[in-house]
Amino acid sequence: MTDEPLSLPPGFDRGLTQLIDAIETLRDALSEEETLTTVQAVTTRRRLFLALYPLKTIRRQLADAKDTPSQADHEVVTWDDPAQALYHIQLHLDRLLEDLSIQGYDHSSQEYSIEQSLETIRDHIVILQDALSEGSTDNSTLPEQLSSHRSVYADVAGRGIGDGRWLEYQLHRALKRWGYQAETRQHLFGLEVDIVAKRKPKQQQPTDWIVAQCKDWTSDTITPSTIFRLCTIAFACRAMPVLCHTTELTPKAEELARQFEVRILDLRDLERGALPAPQVYKPSAELNEWPPQYNVRDYRGTLPVMFYGEPGKRFSYVPGFTPVGMDYDYEPIDTDRDDDIHPAAGH
Repeated sequence: MTDEPLSLPPGFDRGLTQLIDAIETLRDALSEEETLTTVQAVTTRRRLFLALYPLKTIRRQLADAKDTPSQADHEVVTWDDPAQALYHIQLHLDRLLEDLSIQGYDHSSQEYSIEQSLETIRDHIVILQDALSEGSTDNSTLPEQLSSHRSVYADVAGRGIGDGRWLEYQLHRALKRWGYQAETRQHLFGLEVDIVAKRKPKQQQPTDWIVAQCKDWTSDTITPSTIFRLCTIAFACRAMPVLCHTTELTPKAEELARQFEVRILDLRDLERGALPAPQVYKPSAELNEWPPQYNVRDYRGTLPVMFYGEPGKRFSYVPGFTPVGMDYDYEPIDTDRDDDIHPAAGH
């Protein structure tokens, strides 16, 4: 991290505060709106959350950099309907982006990263505008659109506050179809693990062992602490981590899951014919984006310099394997082993 102060356009902090206030006002108003379809309500919660979270992160950056937000009064905008509110929000975003683009920041700077975050937020606002402008939804496609949300299976047993049995059962069934022997609600050194599984017969791959956590939540989002806990359990069990959920991940949690190669599954993934691979790339927010996107194994960096090159020091949940390539593949360390001996044996 650099200790250099952020060099943002004059009034940026005030404009940022106005933008956050406008989005929060819209969020509160739409949360009480009874005319929204189920799809519109889900889209609204998701897109406004994905807009607010990075904005508040930027505001914390300004505070950490001692770029104290302006205390001057700012304009309070009123509006008659959501379309007008979204129009004003877009105006705020366009002003901030125009001020940032004029500066011509270096692509490696924090200021440029802030500019890219605002570009992504604008995409979320556009998607929300499109969703709210649709007057009706074809009921024949509704179950497919909501297959990753609680709405379709809201009344089944095993769901509710503090009750995750239904989602655990769905993942347990999927793992059995995928060739695993699985058990639910196991314990590791006093910590509960939702599902542990081993493949039978084994395929000489790290995914021969799995630990999984299930989050069947309605409104709470998955934060980095959930990813850290799952990865800790996976390293301790020498197994690959899986997170199955019905909610949303914060941007930071999503980033950590990619970097630590956690398989993130929703209900639709449980319909697949095999265990899905981890997400290692992310769609770009624009055409011909620059700089080019790097894969997670490049982006997450390396071990500490002191450990680099030391024997046995590599990123691998399951011993006996080493990462190969830039996606998610692994290969055995011992290449001259007997084919009947699992690569993890003896490590």
